[in-house]
Amino acid sequence: MRSAYSTLLFLAAATPLLADEQSDCLAQASSTNGVIYWSGDEVPLNKADSTGAIMPGSNGTTAGCMQLGQWDGQVRIGEQPDPTIDSRTILETNPVGEWASYDISYILGYSHSVTCQDTVQQTLTGDNRSLWNVSGASCDAKNGYTCVNPVGPWGVHEHEMSETSCWNCNPPNAFFAPVAGAAYTFPDDNGSVISKSSNAMHCCVGTNCPWTNSKAGTTKAGTCTCNSGADKRDADPQTKPKSKRHLHSHGIHKHRGLSDIV
Repeated sequence: MRSAYSTLLFLAAATPLLADEQSDCLAQASSTNGVIYWSGDEVPLNKADSTGAIMPGSNGTTAGCMQLGQWDGQVRIGEQPDPTIDSRTILETNPVGEWASYDISYILGYSHSVTCQDTVQQTLTGDNRSLWNVSGASCDAKNGYTCVNPVGPWGVHEHEMSETSCWNCNPPNAFFAPVAGAAYTFPDDNGSVISKSSNAMHCCVGTNCPWTNSKAGTTKAGTCTCNSGADKRDADPQTKPKSKRHLHSHGIHKHRGLSDIV
């Protein structure tokens, strides 16, 4: 008759060890495949293509393993608050190539706190604090459960536009300022980029995530200088550039000749 101890040993030997989902996911990263392991709050997400347009059938959630491949685009995090105005938190992805990078962006607005860590370099983008609780300032423009960023992808508060305004340097308002430098709050807010990524990312949604970013609040005043030419935009809205989108890579604010994301 088999003893209770020997039975336990038999069962242990017969039952395969459960795989670590996170480790298994991150192990799939390579020079041609970016992966994200999601944890924290599970909320809806959409992928946006290289023009910033939501990709049909790209609905998902912030849970488990997401395969990115060589996809260069955006993840819009949370429910779409408005059919025409998208003011959600963005994770920008560019997994491979010379400009391989990731960043968290509140350029359009703030929906959820998101922090992503490169699991090899241990570098961070984003922050775990809730702007509703720590900003000390009210949201100027609410869009459902989100707060619209008045700076926007053009970097200019529209009512302040003038011939001498710097189009990509306007600092964030008081609501977004606490995370400037950790997440994009204006177009030249480049401190949030994780460059030369290993392509193995762990992203966590919500305020219970373990990472508070020491870079938060470090670029409130803006980082660039207004000169002549392309750094200035006329007050007439018709002269604003129409063929560029918000994309950051390798600590440099790049523009591509693609349609506006808003």
